[in-house]
Amino acid sequence: MGGWPVAARRGSPSMLPIRSPRLAVLAVALSAACTAHAEAPADARSATDLDAVKVIAERTHTEAGALGDRVLRDTPFAITAVGREQIEQRQVVSLGEAFLLDPSVTTQVSAYASGWSSPIRNRGIDLNFDSYRVNGLQVSSWGTEWPLEVMEQVDLLKGPGGFLYGFGAPGGIVNYITKKPTEVPTFSAQLGWREQGIVSGGIDVGGRFGNEQMFGYRFNAFQEKGETFNGGHVDRKVGALSLDARLSDALTWTFDGVFQSRDLREESPQYYFRGLTSLPRPIAGDVDNSVPGTYYDTRSSLLSTALDWQINSDWKASLSYGVTTSWNDVNKIFAYIDDLNGDYDINVYELGGKSEWKLAQALVQGSFGTGPLRHQLVAGVSHQTGLGWDRPYEFSLIGRANLYQRHDIRHDAVGSRVMTRGSETVQKAVFVSDTVDLGHGWSVLAGWRYNDFETKGAYHTYPVTPTYAVMFKPSEAVTLYASYIESLEAGSRVGNSYINAGDVLDPTISKQYEIGAKVEADRWNANVAAFRLERGANIDQLTDAGKRLVQDGITLYEGIEASADLHLSDALTVGGGVTWLDPTYDKLSPGSAAQEGNRTVGAARWSGVLHATYQLPWVEGLETYAAVRYYGDVWYDADNTLKLPDYTLVNAGVGYRLLASGHPVTLRASVENLANRRYWSNAGVGLPRTFALSVQFDM
Repeated sequence: MGGWPVAARRGSPSMLPIRSPRLAVLAVALSAACTAHAEAPADARSATDLDAVKVIAERTHTEAGALGDRVLRDTPFAITAVGREQIEQRQVVSLGEAFLLDPSVTTQVSAYASGWSSPIRNRGIDLNFDSYRVNGLQVSSWGTEWPLEVMEQVDLLKGPGGFLYGFGAPGGIVNYITKKPTEVPTFSAQLGWREQGIVSGGIDVGGRFGNEQMFGYRFNAFQEKGETFNGGHVDRKVGALSLDARLSDALTWTFDGVFQSRDLREESPQYYFRGLTSLPRPIAGDVDNSVPGTYYDTRSSLLSTALDWQINSDWKASLSYGVTTSWNDVNKIFAYIDDLNGDYDINVYELGGKSEWKLAQALVQGSFGTGPLRHQLVAGVSHQTGLGWDRPYEFSLIGRANLYQRHDIRHDAVGSRVMTRGSETVQKAVFVSDTVDLGHGWSVLAGWRYNDFETKGAYHTYPVTPTYAVMFKPSEAVTLYASYIESLEAGSRVGNSYINAGDVLDPTISKQYEIGAKVEADRWNANVAAFRLERGANIDQLTDAGKRLVQDGITLYEGIEASADLHLSDALTVGGGVTWLDPTYDKLSPGSAAQEGNRTVGAARWSGVLHATYQLPWVEGLETYAAVRYYGDVWYDADNTLKLPDYTLVNAGVGYRLLASGHPVTLRASVENLANRRYWSNAGVGLPRTFALSVQFDM
């Protein structure tokens, strides 16, 4: 069997981890915070002096897991970083929107739907439930996303992240970085409205206090509530607290806590196609085909603490511990479209569960010399446990409906709420990397991660996942690199639509080869990468008894991606990017030979983006932006019999920043899918044209 299987001791199959303040309160907090800041000196700057929000967030560093803290330009992997400026300027509310300007990333689910797996796909590969981190700590993305309102930056490491973070899908690793305490007192409040009738509000307060400003704090609270564009109802509450204490000049203690509650009622069905070779006419994204009584409720939390020790100017160490939990209660609709008239079966899936991860990690990093060579060393150990609980699921057909006609079907949940222990995983790791400066701009990197990974009752494996790289810097602004990295991906449990449902597939190792260049000049920046990724393939195998899910051969992803941004003037910035991908099934067994050479499911050959921002010189403080995003056609099935056509979307917005009583106020308006294009996407029905408005007050 292909796909780089990992030798493992197998036991009996068992479940894998589950893939699993009211607005009035905000208003009171806003009033109290304004009073607390009333004696602070007013900002005497004119509107001309206010820095307009930039489209391109100038992020210079990233927390690269087992590689430690790195300058983005000097990492030998493709990494996209989206900063707070972009998130606010484009009024981003979902992970897919955050990475809109990266042509290699496509969204899998809208901001106001539960989804069923990962919010995004990178380089043609879905990220998995274990592909997400907050401050490096594993979190669940099953059915929800982590709140961007409390994040300072979001990084996407492209490709396998096995050495850097341990187990994970080879599509990449998303790491959210929470807002941290500020050096001076800050206060920000925001109110927003989003189509159809979602109202939101939030506050962001930070500063320092105590003897010699010893203690730092950052508090965020946010809520949005109302009717979504397609007839659903959302109620989401977020709270976050970040603290630090400078115990000495060298020792700092930190704490981060994040909590999110999200209730989604009567969301639009998740659409699938069954037995079709062509598509029915797409419906508008705001059509209400929801089923009353359905819901998807989630609760997510993170608590983490760390001690950071600056040993001397060359060395530092850290000790961290964190706990993340995720809970969901689901009564969700799946719509299986089976003819060109738009008729579909309505299936309801009732389920629920809880997952918990605990991670302890010790890390040391520093630099030293050996003769003419200079070393940058990172070493560490980690121990992570994952526990899962689930309740009995109910999957049943409750009726038929049509895309173009409103139905009168209702379904109220009837399943049991009693949970039982479903899974337990333990991952222990030791890792080390050394970047050696050879002189004259050349450096090499070598790293190894030993993983002892066990899913209780299923398998136990202990691979070593390496990474190697060669880098050359002809100047400080330019980095050329070639890298190799491996990643171990946990075997999935076969779903209920297969005759081998419940089987646990073997874990597999993915391998990626990449060469690239990164440039950061004063007025422009550019990134280009060519890559080859080999991943074990999961294939639908048709037998007389029914459909089986098996591991067979590999999925091969070869491609090139390039992007650039150019500051033509102080007022005008333009940019764009393009990705070409050749994703195929390879090295299949004779039983699956018909799919040999086919393009992989959901992976577009071409995708691209153009974007620009312009600060209007005749209106002080006024800035506009626009983005045009092209999504190439994709095959819906591994047999390549049903194709989803390509489409192009246009987003635009405007921001106006002024002074009110000496304090900055920012007004924003934006629109997604400006042309109101109707289309089918990997996520089902495409998003409609939607408008958003907000006002932000800063002190």
